[in-house]
Parts: sequence; C-alpha cells; structure tokens
Amino acid sequence: MTDPGDQNPQQPQWQRPPAQPDPQQGWQGNGPHQSGSGQQQTGQYGQQSPYGQSPTQPSGQYGQQSGQYGEQSSGQHSQQTGQYGQQSDQYGQQSDQYSQQTGQYGQTAQYGQQPTEQFGQQGTGQYGQQPTGQYGQQPTEQYGQAPYAQGAGGYGGGQQPPKKKLSKKGLTGIIVGGSALLLIIVGGVVGVTVGNALHAPQVTVESYLDALKSGDAEQALKLSGTEVSAADVLLTDDAYKAASGKVSGYTIGKTTTNGNTATVQARLTQGGESVDQEFTLTKVGKDAVLFDKWKLEAPELSTVQVDVVAPEDAVATVGGVDLTDVEPIAEGSYQLRALPGTYDVALSESDWYTAEATTTTAVGFGQAAEPATLAVALTDAGTTAVEEAVNAYIDGCGAATELAPEGCPFEIRNDTGFTPSGVTWKFDTRPTFTVGEFSGGGWAVDSETVGRMSMTCTLTDPATGQTGPGYSINPVDFIVGGTVEGFTDEGATFVPFP
Repeated sequence: MTDPGDQNPQQPQWQRPPAQPDPQQGWQGNGPHQSGSGQQQTGQYGQQSPYGQSPTQPSGQYGQQSGQYGEQSSGQHSQQTGQYGQQSDQYGQQSDQYSQQTGQYGQTAQYGQQPTEQFGQQGTGQYGQQPTGQYGQQPTEQYGQAPYAQGAGGYGGGQQPPKKKLSKKGLTGIIVGGSALLLIIVGGVVGVTVGNALHAPQVTVESYLDALKSGDAEQALKLSGTEVSAADVLLTDDAYKAASGKVSGYTIGKTTTNGNTATVQARLTQGGESVDQEFTLTKVGKDAVLFDKWKLEAPELSTVQVDVVAPEDAVATVGGVDLTDVEPIAEGSYQLRALPGTYDVALSESDWYTAEATTTTAVGFGQAAEPATLAVALTDAGTTAVEEAVNAYIDGCGAATELAPEGCPFEIRNDTGFTPSGVTWKFDTRPTFTVGEFSGGGWAVDSETVGRMSMTCTLTDPATGQTGPGYSINPVDFIVGGTVEGFTDEGATFVPFP
C-alpha cells in the first residue's frame, strides 16, 4: 500500500453531493483525505468548529479522518477502518497543490473568509459533534441567520435559537394586512382630497346655478340666503318656471380665496348670450371637522320695470302674476326684483281696450332691465263707446235750455236787460272729434272741426211785462274736448274740459 503522503496531488473532481441528511445523523462513507502538508481537514462546505475548538484527531489507516461533508467522528466511531478511511474522489479530495477547499457548488472558503452554509443551516458531525472548518474560522449563515448547533446539550455557548421560518399563511396575512393598511392610507388621502373638492367655494356656486338651470327659484334663493317680501312676486317657482331665456349653462372660472372670503368667477349662458358674473362667499366654519364650509352671499338681483299706460282698472301681469297688490314706484310704474330670465308682460283682458304683450329680461345679476311699457289701445268696442260718450255729451249740451248751459262749450250772454225764456239751441254744424292715445289717465278727445249752434228764445220786459222773440244774432262756434277716463258696464266715462 502506498503512503498517502507520497501520492501525487491531483486536481479535485467536484460533483454535486447528494441531498444533505439530517445533521444529527452520522454519515457513513469515505471521508476526505488530508494531504501530507499537515493542513487541517476541512469539510465539504468549509465549515469550522465553533468557538475555536480544536478538532479531534481521528485515527485510522491514513491518519486524520472526517465524515462525509467534513464531519468529524468521535467516541466509539472515532476509529475508522480501512473501508471508511479511504479517500473518496467523489466528495471533495484535498491535495497539497490546492490548499483552498472548495465547498458545494464550487464556492471557495479561502484564507479566512467565512464559508456559507447551504440555505443558512449549520451541519453537525456524527453524534452531534461540530464540523471542523478551515483555519479555525467560524461559519457564517446564509441570509444572515445566527448559527446554531444542535447537540445533546440543546443550544450551547449562548447561541441564539434558530429563527422559525415564516409560514406561507403568516406571510399571506402580513401581505394582506400591509395591503389593507396601504389601502386605508391611500383611501384617507383620497377621501381628504375628494372632501376638499366637494367643499370648495365653487361647489356652492355650482349648486346655486344648477338650481337656476332647473327653474327651482326657491332652492336658489335658499342657497343664497335671499330675503323675499310680498312685493317680490317674481321670486317664486311658478313665475320663474314660466320665464324663458333662463340660465341654460355656465362655466366656472377662477376662484380666489382671501382669508374667510372667496370670489368665484363664472360665465353664464343666458338666452344664447354670455354673461360674466362674480360671486362672493364667506367661510362659516367647518364641515366634518376637516373641510371648510362656505356660504354664498346673496347676489344683488337684477330688476325689471313695467310701465303700465292704462286706465286705473287695468290689471297688468308679469310672468303670469298680476300686479294688483304691488305698490307702484310712480303712477303706473312698477319695479320688480327678478332672477335671470325673460318674463312675459301683459295686460288683463278688457272689452274696451287692449295692450300689446311684451317682455322684459333680467340679465344676470345686479342689472336694471329696460322698462317694458304696456300702452293700451281702444278696441273697436272701446272706440264706439268713446264716440257715444262724447256725442252724448254734445247732445246733452244741445238740449240745454239756458243761455249758458253748465259744462257745455258754448253760451250766449244777455246784455238786453230782458228776461229770456224758452231758450232753444240748434246745431247748425255738429263738431267732429278725435280720440287720442291713452296718456295721463285717459284717452284725450279733441275737436277735429268746429261746431256751430244757433239759439232762439222769448224775451220779457220786466218793467212792462211785454214779451218778444229773442235769438242769437250770430251763430255760436264751439269745440269739444275732454278725456275718456275709463269704462264701466254702461260704456266710456267722458269728462269734458271745464
């Protein structure tokens, strides 16, 4: 048999070892051979006996003998027979030429570097003995786990117990929990962002304008805090829904916040036209602790004015609402607050007169609309009634029995000293007249041609009692004029000039 020290060093031939057995079980098989250079025997993984302990000198046929993967046997099995003391080329031969021991999968524990255990586990020798590493170095576990050696005495030398691997179920729980926490955080951030957006000043303005778009006047007035009186006959749902040319769309522009005040620019679409408007809001506290609460300041409403040129008994309507209970700002003139829109203006129906319907438009906010005028005109029945009333007046004067009939446009003075009696007036020519437009409380009646009257009577001498005929030397010319102030069931009411 040839001495192992005389063998020529050979290049170790490395092969992947079989799966690592339980480190508590002793390995059977051929241990790696120690070269004649006297270097310490190193296990396959280059593991080192912990705490710097000296390896036990093996006995056997070739001197030092270690178990498979660098394990050192002790006790009754420290003596290896020739069967087990032979060097195996399969699991990590060591030669003089290669002082470095290469571990499993070609890793090298070289000159004091910490060898790494497979999967972070530390192998133990047969019957619980620690394997001997190269150069007395202590192995380092892969993945940073503390090394530990299982032996008869449990965890010795103050070493940390092995960390329990996290189960798949536990890992899933951590992932789920972390995901839930992340969702809560993200949800909170999103919630605050959404909450701020929903409580921005422009949101209140949008709600106000949306109410106007839908014709909900009462909601719009509530949002703006506008106070309404009995005279505000147009600030109702009925009147506003009857209006045309309301706000049909809008675009929110720039929002400026200065302390507790915010201004919002908006461009309204009304009746096909664009109207720029600014709204002012005031911060009135917090909503849900986190979000600013804004209140829209009541915008100054636009006004419409209706001038009714009609008899006192005429009833004007605006937006379908009559103005009977509304106090005029001047005779026949009414001014009303209104939300943006166009309102129908009309006069109540009458047999005697009528007025052409018109409209008035409240543009945006804070503007005064051009006055809408209701100018009445006589119907045919009204014209006939006026003519009848004037002619009745003339006829009444013509039937007078006085030289100077009261309220009539003609008279004759008596300068003779005689007492007239049996006075009779006769129309030589009846006057013609015209009826003007209603103005100042009625329709004006003016003569178009002059009337001519003749008078006859009986004269009595008061001194003698003698009588004789009397007459007007010249015809009496006269004109007729006055005002038709209105109508009753009997017809027009004509009031002649005094």
